[in-house]
Amino acid sequence: MLVCVIQGNFTAAKKEILLANEQAECIEFRLDLMEACSLEEIATLKSLCTLPVIFTCREKSQLSFLSLKPDFVDVAWDAPYYETIPPEIKVIASHHDFEKTPEDLKGLLTQMRKKKAHFYKIATFARTSIDALRMLDLTQKETDVAGMCMGELGAMTRILGPIVNSPLTYTVLQNETAPGQLLIDDLIRIYHFKKLNPSTKIYALIGDPIKHSIGYLFHNQMFQKKNVNAVYVNLLIRKEEVSSFFKWIKDLPFMGVSVTMPLKEIVAPYLTSIDKEAEKIGAINTLINKEGEWHGTNTDGKGALNALEKRGAVAGKVVLILGAGGAAKAIAQEAFLRGGKVVIANRTLEKGKNLAALVSGEAISLDAIGHYSYSFLVNTTPLGRDASPVPNKDIQKGTIALDALVSKEKTLLLEWVEELGGEAIQGREMFTEQALLQQEAWAICP
Repeated sequence: MLVCVIQGNFTAAKKEILLANEQAECIEFRLDLMEACSLEEIATLKSLCTLPVIFTCREKSQLSFLSLKPDFVDVAWDAPYYETIPPEIKVIASHHDFEKTPEDLKGLLTQMRKKKAHFYKIATFARTSIDALRMLDLTQKETDVAGMCMGELGAMTRILGPIVNSPLTYTVLQNETAPGQLLIDDLIRIYHFKKLNPSTKIYALIGDPIKHSIGYLFHNQMFQKKNVNAVYVNLLIRKEEVSSFFKWIKDLPFMGVSVTMPLKEIVAPYLTSIDKEAEKIGAINTLINKEGEWHGTNTDGKGALNALEKRGAVAGKVVLILGAGGAAKAIAQEAFLRGGKVVIANRTLEKGKNLAALVSGEAISLDAIGHYSYSFLVNTTPLGRDASPVPNKDIQKGTIALDALVSKEKTLLLEWVEELGGEAIQGREMFTEQALLQQEAWAICP
């Protein structure tokens, strides 16, 4: 059930209840956060609810409200007053840890089950995304558990609850009552929460950082557009957590993964196969689960070239690429395969030469750009709105330029290109092209 949390004074709570009746599936009265409300006011508020009601009692004094006969009561499983709860009210035996997620979650549950309850709620703080995956694993395997993690890294447990049969997912209309809690509007609008079920497939982005990624917006929108029973979430996974990531998703319905920095060159040992193009690039940005085995490919280069070639074919033309990192390598490889003449301009000339050698290209210093003629310009350096890897005097008039940086605003480089009569392609277009290719790789039908 999608539980909307109610708190505050009588007037605020009344307003939220009327809204929650339209969107949620259950309403929780946080009695510890409604201390200003009298018994009579709580009774009035409960009468306004058209959905099942949970009273959360954190103090023995709050048990007096149980005379109003809520559908459920949430009480700490080890509270000394636990056994005094009226038998006609269904009990949610809960455990909260606001600092960590215990290593032995199953052991904790075993202890909690010594108390009779309708089901058991375990809410812990996720210090890592691995903590959240462990919680999902437990929830999926234990039918009487509502498992969730607090904190930003635990937010996905609230999104994916219905997939692992969690009986409760807590949300709010406006202000969060726990770290990592999501607004009900975001759950429904972005993650189509009410359509999620145990048959829903999970797709995810892994890497660090992921905070500014727009992949979850794009892929979830595509799933809804294509009527695919799937959902996409962001997971902050650090280098040292990759092995644990693959361990804990093994029994969860993960079917595809997008990989961002710094993991593109790290995931290979965990895969059954890598396609030839990704192997040449030495970086993987897309994982596909085929019958329990993971396979890797790279859509970055194709995505960039698809964006460029909407403006003209690169065959026989000079493609000048700024930078020599992973993105540059993917784009250079694809430009070469499509017949482009690749020139690498990099701050460290030796690194540029190493990349150029892989694509029968040429390497130059950034200072030499003004002496070269080219048709296409691609920036893969991190410089964005306030700086450019090259001065505007070195930008060729009328060029077609792509900046791989995903930004809401045009980068300084692209602004200069347009001022000189060229055509600017923002990083979002490249992102969209490569994300569409990911959908194809995951066999999401067009």
